[in-house]
Amino acid sequence: MLDFTKYSVEELRELQNSIETYLTNINDGFIYICEVRSYGSSWTLNFTNELPVNDLCVTYDGQDGIVDVYTTNPNAKISNYGGEVNYIESQMNYDRWKKANDLVHTIRKAEDDIKRWKDRDNIPFHSRPSFEPVWSEEDVVGMKKVLEEIGEYEDPTPINVNSYDEKY
Repeated sequence: MLDFTKYSVEELRELQNSIETYLTNINDGFIYICEVRSYGSSWTLNFTNELPVNDLCVTYDGQDGIVDVYTTNPNAKISNYGGEVNYIESQMNYDRWKKANDLVHTIRKAEDDIKRWKDRDNIPFHSRPSFEPVWSEEDVVGMKKVLEEIGEYEDPTPINVNSYDEKY
């Protein structure tokens, strides 16, 4: 056991930072993609071991945000109170699934905007769209073609291995 009384506060802080950096950067051979949602913001963090993922899940435990974890580790021991833990086969599968998922939502939004624009004369004035949609029908056709191309590969959908609903 180290005798910490021999060190100054500055030296102890430097040691703490060095240890934290070392532990965060250990590579266990798997990838961990963490999608954080907090107070209307969202961002993605990538890690190479479970320790910083578990720390992140403790920080965003449902009170200040939620973390959804996507990992190539089929035996991951991640405690995630508010979000999901999903198994993915590879970074490439995750990227394809994410792109397809985003496209589905974009297509739905574009189709809805186009429909509302075309029917604007039958919509109450206060709910009527003020501007023409950003997307055209040709854009939607193009997005659907890209979505079909993504779907030609094996199903890249992540497999949920641990979610809040399963625990409670």
